[in-house]
Amino acid sequence: MEKWIKTTRRFARNKKAISGLETAIVLIAFVIVASAFAYAVLNMGFLATQKSQEVVAGGLAAASSAVVVDGPVYGYSNQTGATANCTTIIFWLKTAAGADSVDLNVNKTTIGYQNPRGVWPNIYNTGGSTLSYTVGGVTYSSTKTALVVEWEVGSGYTLDRNEKVRVTIDLGQLSTGTNIKAGWVMKNEQFKIIVKPPTGSVLDIVRYAPPEVKTVNDLG
Repeated sequence: MEKWIKTTRRFARNKKAISGLETAIVLIAFVIVASAFAYAVLNMGFLATQKSQEVVAGGLAAASSAVVVDGPVYGYSNQTGATANCTTIIFWLKTAAGADSVDLNVNKTTIGYQNPRGVWPNIYNTGGSTLSYTVGGVTYSSTKTALVVEWEVGSGYTLDRNEKVRVTIDLGQLSTGTNIKAGWVMKNEQFKIIVKPPTGSVLDIVRYAPPEVKTVNDLG
């Protein structure tokens, strides 16, 4: 009996089991804290990756072309002789490869024009006298336009894939004060047309008038 009591007292004084239990509790606590931290880190990583993808996609959409010139740019003249000038510009637009539809409504897309005598930020709905223009088969009359957009393939206000529009600019409608010839393109002059769709990069169309302006001029 006395021997059993001594053994029991010795066992009670042995704290190895208690130390092991404390160590296990501490280890479990570390594992739980580490798991929660790892979850938070992974969650933030997934969120950052998603935001990065959205930024990249948005950047590509903004930097890529939405519309492109389809075919040559023509300069027409209603004059003859050595003093003839380009008085009308005609070109065609279509959506770029892989691009989405483009809204060509006058409230969404702007088309500017500039030459050595002036800059017209938006001739699609400003800059000239009365001129009729057709969009999607509907004819409008405006006192603030010098530009006509007509669907040759397709219809409506939206330029979809496989559709084509013809853009006609009456340069005679562009004047600066009393200079009614301000918008014309003289021989050897450079002019620029700036198409700004709602999405995608700006399309700059830069061309030169030939040394001898004829009735019809292929400007490339």
